[in-house]
Parts: sequence; structure tokens; C-alpha cells
Amino acid sequence: MNDAAAVSLDTLVNQNASMLHAMATAYGELGAYEQLQDTLGELLSDSSEGLVYVRIGDSAGNILLHAGAPRREPISPPPDTFTEARSGLLGKPLIHVRRPLLLPRNEIGFLQFGVSVSVLAAARRAIIEQGALIALIEIAITFALLSGIGYLLSKKLSRLLDGSKAITEGYLDHRLPDDGEDELARLARHFNVMAATLQQRVSELQQTADRLKASEERYALAMHGANDGLWDWDIAHGGRTYFSPRFCQLIGLPDAGSHTNASPFLERLHPDDAPTYRAKMIEHLKGINPQFMLEHRIRQADGSYRWIMTRGMALRDGRGRAIRMAGSISDVHLRKRAEQQLMHDALHDGLTSLPNRALFVEHVRLALGQQRRDDTYRFAVLAINLERFHLVNDSYGHATGDQLLQGVATWLNLSLREGDLAARVGGDQFAVLLNGVSDITEALRIAESLVELPAFDIPGADRKLHPKCRIGLAMSEAERVDGEALLRDADNALQIARQSDARTVEVFHASMHAQALSTLQLETDLRQALATGTLSVHYQPIINLSDRRIASFEALVRWHHPTHGMLSPAQFIPLAEALDMIHELGMLVLRQVCDDIGQWLADHEQQTGVPVSVNLSARQLSRAHLAEELIELITLKAIPSDLIRFEVTESLLARQDGPAIRSLQRLRAAGFRVLIDDFGTGYSALSYLHTIPCDVVKLDGSFVSSIADDARLRAIVRRSIELAHDLGMSVVAECIETEEQAAVLRDIACDFGQGYLFSRPVPTEQASRMFHLSERKTS
Repeated sequence: MNDAAAVSLDTLVNQNASMLHAMATAYGELGAYEQLQDTLGELLSDSSEGLVYVRIGDSAGNILLHAGAPRREPISPPPDTFTEARSGLLGKPLIHVRRPLLLPRNEIGFLQFGVSVSVLAAARRAIIEQGALIALIEIAITFALLSGIGYLLSKKLSRLLDGSKAITEGYLDHRLPDDGEDELARLARHFNVMAATLQQRVSELQQTADRLKASEERYALAMHGANDGLWDWDIAHGGRTYFSPRFCQLIGLPDAGSHTNASPFLERLHPDDAPTYRAKMIEHLKGINPQFMLEHRIRQADGSYRWIMTRGMALRDGRGRAIRMAGSISDVHLRKRAEQQLMHDALHDGLTSLPNRALFVEHVRLALGQQRRDDTYRFAVLAINLERFHLVNDSYGHATGDQLLQGVATWLNLSLREGDLAARVGGDQFAVLLNGVSDITEALRIAESLVELPAFDIPGADRKLHPKCRIGLAMSEAERVDGEALLRDADNALQIARQSDARTVEVFHASMHAQALSTLQLETDLRQALATGTLSVHYQPIINLSDRRIASFEALVRWHHPTHGMLSPAQFIPLAEALDMIHELGMLVLRQVCDDIGQWLADHEQQTGVPVSVNLSARQLSRAHLAEELIELITLKAIPSDLIRFEVTESLLARQDGPAIRSLQRLRAAGFRVLIDDFGTGYSALSYLHTIPCDVVKLDGSFVSSIADDARLRAIVRRSIELAHDLGMSVVAECIETEEQAAVLRDIACDFGQGYLFSRPVPTEQASRMFHLSERKTS
């Protein structure tokens, strides 16, 4: 009997110890001892026997949890209590059990509980008394009863042991049969209540643990997705700081795995960012800023720097003092590099990496500010243009042209003094800021040293390229305040240099600006004149040298400007060419000529009309469908093709496969005659004169001016006229101003003449009167 009771006691103690140890561990990791105390209180209040009290203490003996019996029970039981209880149950109604318990932070505490063995003692006494009584009545009956009771007790105790073992192994849903009203049955019912309560509490604990785990997983996943590192700064307790593994990875620190201090982080701040970091941190700790946020650089393990974003917010006590601060860091290196690249691209030329116009003007503005602070400071701005750069693109392609621009940019950077700045401000135009020049002489000397560019060996070209440049120079002046205006002045000087045959460097002066403004105003007025049709056509007669009759007219556009009066073509035709308005201007002239010829024919029906030659520019002849446009307009005006002639300069006909040749061939096929103007001054060559699609050759005025005095020139002109006649062409001599010139040309068989000797260009009505008067005189 004692052995069975001892076994039951061992089982009961182990069962309670396992259960309490599991609960203490689960709740202890969460620091929820108060919740555990409530749970055990409910459990012990429902149980009148068995587990009596529970205590949990730390290594110093401090009580962390107490449930059950009053606190007067001893903390430490006698060393032999449990041994005596196993050997004699009757003398010990309450058994104290103490076991070691692992607390958080690896601290060793203790778990102590008391177990009541009154149930087992009462059962033992009842059995002994029953056995004695039965033994007195009848040995046989007593033996039978004792055997039956022993069987029943053994069976129920075996069930109790099996149930305790099942609970110990974690089968919390195990239940004992509780039929009967004896002590073992009541003990089984109490066991079932305890098991059900324990199962419920463990289930709740498991649910709490599952929710906690799911929450931790969501938080970990969110932080992993955000790719941020976390930090926690315990200000109130010595400044201990916790860095997460991702934090350590971002800043290049070894994973500390525990609390450390902020020094490893602060020591890695970029020297330029450290003062700002500390200032903003102090402002936040003082409560000036509600949140700490700063983008800064942090040194990596290899010595390089990486951009991160540090965020944080402080926890404050009742007096507003920061006692703790936590936050995160984010990797913003790629974004920051992209922003820096965008900023660089916005202020630099993508091809040469030189500063662009905007950045150059900003540097000029800064130089102007320095000049205002220092009266002795002077600087200069150079505008540099590569001459005939388009030929490189046309001949070798844009890739070779780009390489040439890169070579020039590199050479400029190497040639400039320290402190000077080169920029690319246009397709083939550069600008240079010469900081700190003493006077205009020094600026000119530097500019002239840049004119002679070296030869560049470009892989895309089949030879070395020898580019040349023109330079416009503008010196700083005390009254200047606009950097853009200074660059504009240098560009105005550059335009003058480009038009000069002798000077490659031109210095800006005020008249250039006035001329530029005048040109700009003239451009506006020309656009207005073309839009309103206020340009007019004058006609200069071409005279038959043999009888002085008017053979034809040349149409010349004139512009009666509302402010400047009558302007010659030399004042606005180049402007129209530069503005790409020359085709519109040419079509306006042709339209007016057609209207005038139509009016002449209507006024004098009995007479044939007079032919008129209209000039075609190089830009017009580059149009693929020019011939069709001209023919369509003339057909629409119903003008006979023999009354319209087209006049082109000889240089346009140098390329036999060019668009000019094809357009002129289509015009001749449609019945229009073609005149070659300025013959002998450009690319003339007798070897290909027979291939030019033309009907009339106009000798340039440079031949006519000296023809009366230069016998050799006369011989050349005579042979040229004979050759033209042999090829079926007529010859017109331009710029005849004297009778002697006209006589010489007539004597060497020149067909026609044109010049001031006969008439200046005249308006439409006067040209019509001149023609009909000429007809009447010869009739």
C-alpha cells in the first residue's frame, strides 16, 4: 500500500511540476506573470485538494508570482520533507516541492509548489479499517473483499497513473473514468477538471503564441520588404543602443547581435554631414523638431561612402525629456546618385561633359558679383565657333563630328589657365570664362592662343582634321549685372568675326549690340512684310547691244521699309536666307512677276509680252519638288512659259548630280529658259560648260569693269563668248556703266547688256512704259 501511494505521489508531483514548468516558461517569456497568477488562482480555487499553492522566485529570492496558500508558508522547505512524505504519508498532509526554473535573460530562479496528500492518506486509513472489520467478521470474506478492493484500487490507480503520464507527455485531452463515489472516483473527477482547465489554458496560450508569432512574422516581412534597418537608443540607461542585422549590413558593421553604443555609427558619418547630423539630432531631442529625418553619407567597410536616410522619434517622460529614441535607416544611395546625375545632366553637356549654357551663365553671374565686391577684378567671356564644322558631319557623319567636338573640349580644358572655365553652349559653339585678367590685352593674347586649334586624329576620318575657329570677346564692365547679356555680347562679336576675312578674333563694342538689335528688328519687320505682301518687284532691262532694244527684264525684289525707306536686296536677302524664308520670298516675287506680265498682256493685246528672269536661291534649289511648285504657280496664272526665265548662280551647278541640276532640267523640259548668273567667278570650268542645263550665260561684272582697258581680259571674254555661241547659248554682260564698255562688248559679239548705263531697276509701271517706248522707237 505504501509503495502504491508513493508511486501515486511521485506521479502527482511530476505531473504538477511538468504542468507548472510549462506554464511558467510560456508566460515568463512574455513577462506576463500577473496573467499566470490569475490563471493559477482560478485553478487552485476550483480544486479543494491536490495542488495547494505555487510560487516563482528569482535568483535573489524575490517572489515573482504567488498563488494559493497564504504567504506564511515557508519559502524553502526542509531538505528531507519530500523524502519523509514518500515514506510516511500520514505524518505529512502538505508536501513542498522546489524545482529550478530558467527565467528570461538566462537567469536561474525557482518554482515551488505544495501538494496535499490527504486524499491518499484518507484512502489508506479507510482501507485498513475496512480490512480489520472484515477480518473480524470473516477471514474469507475479508480476504475476498481485500482482494476485490485491491483489484479496484490497483485498476483505478493504474488509470490515474496512465492519465498523469498522458498529461505529462502532452496529451491534454486525456480523461479518467469518474464513475462511483469513492475517493478515487472523486480524485479522478478532480483530475479531469484540472486536465480540462489546463487544456483550455494551454490552448489559449498556444493561440496567443500563434498570434504573436504571426505578428512577428508580418512585422519581419514588412521590415524585410521595406529593406530598412532598425535602431533603438536607450537614452535613460547609459545610452545603450541596439542595431538590427539589416542596420549593420547597411552601414557595413559586423552584426553585434546585442546592445552596444552609438559610437560605431557616429564615427562613420561623412565629415561634411556630421555637423548637420548632430545639429538636427539636438534640435529633435530638445523638442524643436517633432521628428528626426536626414539624408547623409556613411562610410562603408571598404572606405567608400553610401547615402542613407535616417529617421527617428524620441519617447519623452512627463517633463518632456527624451528618455528613449528609436527609428530606422533606409538605403537611398541609388536614388541619391540618380538625383546627382540628373542635376549634373541638367547643368552639363551630355557629349563633352563640359558645363552647359545655364551653368556657364551662372559662373559669369558669380564673376560679376566678385567684380562688384572688388573694383580691381576684371574678367572676359569668349564665344568660340568652329568654322565649317558642318562639312565634317556631311563628309564623315555625325559620329565623327561628335568625336571632334569631344577632342576640342578636351583641348580647351587643357589649354586654359587654372580657374578659367570652358563650356559648350551650342552645336559647334563653345564659351570660355577668363577669370582675373588684367586688361583687354591679356584677354586678347589668351584668345589668340586658342584660335590655332591642333590637328585631331579622329578614328572615323580617313585623315587628320584641322579645324579652325573664330572668337568673339567681351570684357566685363562695372555697370554690367547680367551674365546672359555678357555672353550675348561675346556672341555678337563672334558674328562679326565670322563675317570678316582678316580678323579671327573680334572684341565687342556697343555698336555691335545696336547692330544686333537692328538686325533683330529687321527680322521682325521682314516677317511682317512677307505676311502682308508689302515687298515689291522692280525690273532692270536687259538690252540688245546691237539695236539697244529691250530684250527682257530681270526681276529684283525691293522693300520700302516704313522706317528706313527703300532697302536694297543686299540688306535683307541674306537675312531671309539665314531665317529660311528665302523660298517664301522667291515665290512672292514669282507671283508678282506673273501678275505683272498678265497685266502687260492685257493692256497691250496687239503686242507680245516681254520675258522676265526670276532669281532662284541655293536654298530653293535644294528643295526636291521645286520645279513642280514653280510650274504649278505659273500654270495657275496662265502665263506662257517663254515669258518666264529662271536665273541661278554658277556655283550651284558644280555638282552634276545635285538637286539643282535635276530641277533645272525639269524646268527646261517644261519650256522655261535658264540663265547662269555670275559666270566666271565661282567654279566655272569650260570642260563641263556643255553639260550645264542653261540657255543664257551672264558674264560677271568683274569682267566688264576692266574690259575696255585690259586686252588680255578682252581676249578671254571674246573666247568665252565664242564658246557659248558654239554651244547654242546667248551671252549677257552685267554691270555695264559706260558707253565704251558697251561698244567693246558689242564689237566682241556679246548679245545683250545690263547695267546702270541703260537703266536702274524701276517699278512695274515704269518698266512697262520703257518696253513699249523701246518698241515704238525701233518700229
